[in-house]
Amino acid sequence: MNVYEQPIYNRQRYLLAFTEALHDKGISRTNLQKLIFLSGQYTKELYYDFIPYKSGPYSFQMNKDIDVLCLNGYLQVINSKIYVKKHILFSFDSKIVPERGYDLLRRIYREFPYYTVNSTMLSRLFTRKEAYDIMSGRKRFPIQCRDVLFTIGYEGRTLESFINVLIQNGIKLLCDVRKNPVSRKFGFSVKMLEHTLSSIGIKYISIPELGIDSIKRMNLESAKDYDILFAEYRNNINSRIKYIEKVRRLLVKYHSIALMCYEKDPNMCHRNIIRERMTELYGTESINL
Repeated sequence: MNVYEQPIYNRQRYLLAFTEALHDKGISRTNLQKLIFLSGQYTKELYYDFIPYKSGPYSFQMNKDIDVLCLNGYLQVINSKIYVKKHILFSFDSKIVPERGYDLLRRIYREFPYYTVNSTMLSRLFTRKEAYDIMSGRKRFPIQCRDVLFTIGYEGRTLESFINVLIQNGIKLLCDVRKNPVSRKFGFSVKMLEHTLSSIGIKYISIPELGIDSIKRMNLESAKDYDILFAEYRNNINSRIKYIEKVRRLLVKYHSIALMCYEKDPNMCHRNIIRERMTELYGTESINL
């Protein structure tokens, strides 16, 4: 075996080593995603997060990594199947089940029914009674009968773990309050967020008028700097009142929406001031995620 330079990220090394563990048998993207999902559930070696997608567990990051590894010559695709082109040394604990295709998906749905919540495949894979039993066994997520405003930051979260939080809290619309809705972090720029969320039934809207100019964040170093920035935002928030009212109208329409920005801690983010103002004006019920 020839050993070449390794990919940058451990998750990419794992992906390459897992594909090699299939012993030169080509594998489709769909089967590879499902096999790595199952292996992670069984061994707790979780290099990727997954969301419940149309055909079961899916990782956008893994799909991107496959493209990157192909582009850099580590993997190759022949007749829609993925093969290892460059080998590496990477030790990992894997459990590769024998099922493929529909049999593999049936196994996942039976063992991990959460991943059926957005599935379009149940009627193809199971009888009506089997499908009903699977759906009955999955965790119930809230259906809001009252208006609840959530806030969420994506700092420290993958795209998939971020989306899972939205799904598990019954959120119907994500309201992006960044001034510039772009990010170097995979998946969190406006176009991909809008496309990804729409594919699972969550609306996305950007309201940059509620954001803070990037230049004002450039030299934040101390808690005092943040206090000054947020005091200015709070003092001027009435100049943005028509956009606060827009958020209120969206909340009335969708009942369960989330204000999104970057920071993990809501107290370090202007979205918390928006939440406070909506509580003052409308008595809005709110939850920080």
